[in-house]
Amino acid sequence: MLHLEFDEPVVIARAAGPLGPQEATHHYCNAGGGADGSIIAHMTVHPDRARPAGSRVPVQLPGAAHPSYLFRPHENHPDYPWPHEYACSRSTDGGVTWSPPLPTEGHNAVPFGDLTLAQYHHAWLVEPGLAVTCLLVSADGGRSWRERPDVLFRYPADLPICCPEDDVSGARTALNFENCNTLQVAPDGSLITFATAVRREEDVVWWFPVLFRSTDGGFHFDYVSLPCGSDKPENSHGYTEPALARLPNGDLLAVSRVEYHEPLRVMMQFRSTDDGRTWTPPEICPGVPPVYPVRRIPVVNTGKTHLNAVAVSPDLAVLPNGVVVLTYGRPGQYVTFSEDGTGAEWQDRIAVVPEHSLFGVNHASSAMAGVTAISDDEVMLIYDVCNYQSEMLPNPANTVFALRARVEVR
Repeated sequence: MLHLEFDEPVVIARAAGPLGPQEATHHYCNAGGGADGSIIAHMTVHPDRARPAGSRVPVQLPGAAHPSYLFRPHENHPDYPWPHEYACSRSTDGGVTWSPPLPTEGHNAVPFGDLTLAQYHHAWLVEPGLAVTCLLVSADGGRSWRERPDVLFRYPADLPICCPEDDVSGARTALNFENCNTLQVAPDGSLITFATAVRREEDVVWWFPVLFRSTDGGFHFDYVSLPCGSDKPENSHGYTEPALARLPNGDLLAVSRVEYHEPLRVMMQFRSTDDGRTWTPPEICPGVPPVYPVRRIPVVNTGKTHLNAVAVSPDLAVLPNGVVVLTYGRPGQYVTFSEDGTGAEWQDRIAVVPEHSLFGVNHASSAMAGVTAISDDEVMLIYDVCNYQSEMLPNPANTVFALRARVEVR
């Protein structure tokens, strides 16, 4: 039986932003860790709206053979108010206090030896079967970051990937790296990560995850498998935002958002018993209820609760005591638990951000939260509430919180 205790949430960042209250900044949160034991929270600092075409421009980093298409919107759009895509905050006292947000372009922080690594959002096409990106590297636990260029991703040249121009100036996006802590260190010391790719046939577009592995410390990543295949699944437009966890028995468990599943919006999971080479067919997460897209709730911030995109952004954490924690959202932000550490059943579902809130002028969240283990029986959830206000914080602002929870098996 699980015993759960939650501390009072701690404010990491608040930002009213230069736009109106329906165009929020500070969301799409992520929880990771530094090589020095610190907790690292990443969050975006731009609104939930389309970036201008050409907001990522070619940058030739020193010693790089390939340009990196980095988020530099001011070069083509001087009036665009967000010069950076992400910010990160650090805590060295278990989430009690946090550093001021530091502008950065990375997310998904993971300790790797004496270094801390973080990912960019995209890898760009070089030629069929080859994409290039950057990793961010920190030698001081996330206090400062440098860009490692020419990080190469190799995959079969005939993999049916559609490479759109999107918001990139002069390049095509081949792979996307989601917000869900999939960059991980395997027991053999290699690095593994999911990327998502897009496939198009005529007017039909869908998404599928691809697993990669690096055996040289994150300079080159090689194709491992297609956990869900590359064909369009029935009744949906594929799988995105895959979260990845290594279970106590060594298996890999992935949980994914499903793009526009019909007639319900569901959360799916799939697992591997051979270190990612083969996978079970996707199944609905047991104990995670589906969401009806036609269900209407009071909406203030339409950008965060539009009902075409619900049941989104899963993230996983495995505690040393064996419990697996899953967070996901929209509408609301939830955490649920697998007590036996297998993911065979998710129980004790708790609404951290309820669908209908009793506080604030806007209960909506981006529902893009991150979770990470911080001790044998504690996890840290990093999440946002748009335009939050309370007696202690009376002015509405987009607020990022850190919530520590104890998860004990009794």
